[in-house]
Amino acid sequence: MSDFCPGSVFRCVLVLWVALLLAPHPGLARASEARAASSASGQPQPPADADFLFGRPRTVLGVAGGWLAGTESGDLFEFVRDELTIDEGDFDTATVRFTIGRALGPRLDALAEVGVSQARVQSEYRDFVEGDDLPITQTSELLRVPVQGTLRAWLVPRGREIGRFVWVPRRVAPYVGAGGGGHWYRFTQFGDFVDFVDLGIFSDRFETGGWAWTGHVFGGVSIRVARQTFLNVEARQTWAQTPTSGDFVGFDTIGLGGLRLSGGLEFVF
Repeated sequence: MSDFCPGSVFRCVLVLWVALLLAPHPGLARASEARAASSASGQPQPPADADFLFGRPRTVLGVAGGWLAGTESGDLFEFVRDELTIDEGDFDTATVRFTIGRALGPRLDALAEVGVSQARVQSEYRDFVEGDDLPITQTSELLRVPVQGTLRAWLVPRGREIGRFVWVPRRVAPYVGAGGGGHWYRFTQFGDFVDFVDLGIFSDRFETGGWAWTGHVFGGVSIRVARQTFLNVEARQTWAQTPTSGDFVGFDTIGLGGLRLSGGLEFVF
């Protein structure tokens, strides 16, 4: 599992986006039917930029960016904070998330999500130096890629239907949700290190990685900015923890969860 490449996830996401965009959408068929009915009845057709849709949208595409404040729990993080000049919160970092989904009903969506975040921290030993008081430096990197399924429930209807064809989106709609899946990670340290047996200094690279089960809950608000475009602002708490492996097999666990605050755009069809 440690050979997992985040680039393959993004390629899959892009393929799904393109497939959904090229697939025939019920809303487009209803739009053509509505225009035909309007023409047949002699009634004026609505303008192309009308502030409503022809039927309730079924497909959701989204992209969001934000900030991850990780829990950084487990004895691996405790060890690096004790020995190196790494403090709690140093692995907090920017994050991005892609979403594809379908509406299961007027107030329930099923979403597939993939995110990625990477933090890099420069450090040195707290209690050891080289000759001439030179610091012993190293770099720590933490890459996180959650791949999850989610159910999102709207606290109020996202819009209202008028007649057979017209769907008017609500300007502001709050939502909550929960989900889970897998969380791939890779933690790497490279640079100079101290051998605690003979206190010698050596250069090396250490790595652990793999998958962890993950779960999350969230709440947010969707704000309409255009006819088919919505701004989502969200807070999400995630939980993920797994035993270490590879060069860090002697440690117990590494915690990968945290609080994610994000904002992004969502497109509905």
